[in-house]
Amino acid sequence: MNFFARLVVFSWGSLMSASAQSSPFDPFDGLFDPPPARQPAQQRSPNGPWNNDVLIYRVNAEGKPESIGAFERAGVPTAARMADGRLLAAFQHFPKDDERNFDRVAVSFSSDEGKTWSKAQPIVVEGMEEGLMRPFDPTLVPLPDGRVRVYFTSNRARDFRQSTPEIYSAISSDGVNYTFEPGVRFGIEGRVVIDCAVVLHQGVFHLYSPDNGTAEDFHNSNARHEPPPGGTGYHATSTDGLAFTRVDDVKLDDQDVRWLGSAQSNGQTITFFATGRGIFTSTSRDGTSWQPAARLAVPGADPGAVALKDGGWLVVVTGPPSDQWIRDWVEEIRLFDALW
Repeated sequence: MNFFARLVVFSWGSLMSASAQSSPFDPFDGLFDPPPARQPAQQRSPNGPWNNDVLIYRVNAEGKPESIGAFERAGVPTAARMADGRLLAAFQHFPKDDERNFDRVAVSFSSDEGKTWSKAQPIVVEGMEEGLMRPFDPTLVPLPDGRVRVYFTSNRARDFRQSTPEIYSAISSDGVNYTFEPGVRFGIEGRVVIDCAVVLHQGVFHLYSPDNGTAEDFHNSNARHEPPPGGTGYHATSTDGLAFTRVDDVKLDDQDVRWLGSAQSNGQTITFFATGRGIFTSTSRDGTSWQPAARLAVPGADPGAVALKDGGWLVVVTGPPSDQWIRDWVEEIRLFDALW
């Protein structure tokens, strides 16, 4: 290792150590905020959701994780398998040099079980109801007819006290071009319903969402807008994936684990990937009664997941804020080093 390489390693380690000591990663930080207002790029805070990456992991059948990549400047991911066998990932995307598509839901495809991914492209939702804000917090659900549905949060004002957010949906044959499905999939008057997870299990769609309290509670809560502790989540069911009926709330045994994540069914059981201080999983046969949550050795928050053909999982998570200036500095050092 030459001098400049050693300098990079030393400086990177020192900076990361200092960063970790001064501001440890809070997995809930910003995940419950409403979508950011449109601002010129030069006026945006360096601490916004555009400063996070979606991290991609493969987790084998024994639970051992392997980091395999990232979707840069992205968050709140979800994943599914298309009818043709490809993997589809969707996330809120904040491209650096594309203002038109900044803070839109984007998708990426993989034909090799997550090893490589196509360039992210924004989804198109035709027929959006007039007055609704752009879709955010996507959740992908493959359908028996080969199409894919995306559930998402929307409302009519950034202030949740003026317009309480609810869950909507759109449907697609290719994963990119969607048609809006009229009406609200799920909402509770006066309460904040965001960040849903939906799974089709034994012919029934199950929808879960964290209990975020009332719009007033949400507005007056701390800067991270964390949901109330207690592991409680809303639960609704549907036979067609469109008309949902609220049923009894669901609970996880861990007070610090939230219903923020995704649900997957293998036909026998549902596995819910939840957010705590890290990622947790819990299983259920009926979607109502859940086993104690177990920690998954994957860092991050708001996980999406899809089963892999080898019996493992592909898990995508919102990672900690990234220090882009450090990346740029390291790249400059690397290029300078190459000259020597």
